[in-house]
Amino acid sequence: MILVAGSSPSTTNIHYLSGFTAPDSFLYMKTAQGGLLVVSAMEKGRAIKQSTPGTQIFTPADLGLKGKKAWNKVEQIRILMEIAQLRRILVPVDFPAGLFHALEKKGFKIAIERKAICPERKVKDKAEIAKLRKSQQAAVAAMKSAISLIGSAKIGKNGHLFIEKEFLTSEKVRQLIHKTLIDHDCAGIETIVAGGDQGTDPHERGHGPLFAGQSVILDIFPRSEKTGYWGDISRTVCRGPASAELKKLYNAVKAAQAVALRAVKAGVCADEIHGLCKTVFEQRGFETKEVDGAYVGFIHGTGHGVGLDIHELPRVGASGETLEPGNVITIEPGLYYPGLGGVRIEDTVVVTESGYRYLSACPKKFELL
Repeated sequence: MILVAGSSPSTTNIHYLSGFTAPDSFLYMKTAQGGLLVVSAMEKGRAIKQSTPGTQIFTPADLGLKGKKAWNKVEQIRILMEIAQLRRILVPVDFPAGLFHALEKKGFKIAIERKAICPERKVKDKAEIAKLRKSQQAAVAAMKSAISLIGSAKIGKNGHLFIEKEFLTSEKVRQLIHKTLIDHDCAGIETIVAGGDQGTDPHERGHGPLFAGQSVILDIFPRSEKTGYWGDISRTVCRGPASAELKKLYNAVKAAQAVALRAVKAGVCADEIHGLCKTVFEQRGFETKEVDGAYVGFIHGTGHGVGLDIHELPRVGASGETLEPGNVITIEPGLYYPGLGGVRIEDTVVVTESGYRYLSACPKKFELL
């Protein structure tokens, strides 16, 4: 199996298999006897220190490649194949098309593996869970700081929120979140602070002033700068009193998440958990339907795996996957209705034989009065 760092799936698979990652593209070969890694001379020392036992480290010079051939990945692969005494190549679906074509032209027997390259990544060991917990603790700390800031805002004319005579904006809340994450050696990426109708698009980052009486979705998913593992948490808050309809929306999401969490344990099909959330919403009168060419209601899955990628297996939705002990997943039902607002509540948990445990708990409070 040939993996080339560059796309997220292959880069994180190489990190998982070899323990090594770098900013530049590099090459990894997975064989039955172990891994073979080709890196620049600059990266060789770090690769030796970081790579898992049994991984062989090479530079182009070690392979006898000089000049233009040094960074020709076809030549690197050719020599690795000779070293490993292999004749056939397997590549993942995200393998570079140009390199695939060049290998075919050179006469290599090459096939595409369409299944997960590292299915074992779904089940985390104790060391991985400890790394994920650190990232989740950072996410919780950032969430608490953001909620505290919103809760401290003064309510002005037209419902504008103010901090020291300046509008409180999505950008200011996000800035505080990112500063808090940096203090925990984590990076915030695509952090969501979306108020009012902005929150009805689940991946809208949010911008501009925040207002009293509106729902504000906070979705924080930091990546550890040290380990590469992620955290993930969402809360929805409202500064000042919320309308009866908005509270009804929030309570429905909170109830759906509670039902879903109670169902989490090893041996349960992820589809069943997703179905329970849908049932709660339907029973409470919240339909999922198409309105004016866009879908409203419960318009995404209930959760996903978290690890070296923010979204990885298992998926908690219409996936047919069965949960196993050591899965680390999010449970994040949500409802989205333009004109009313959006609500999402998300926690990241470890699946156990009999249930689940939080990576790091965080309070759930909607109205900040």
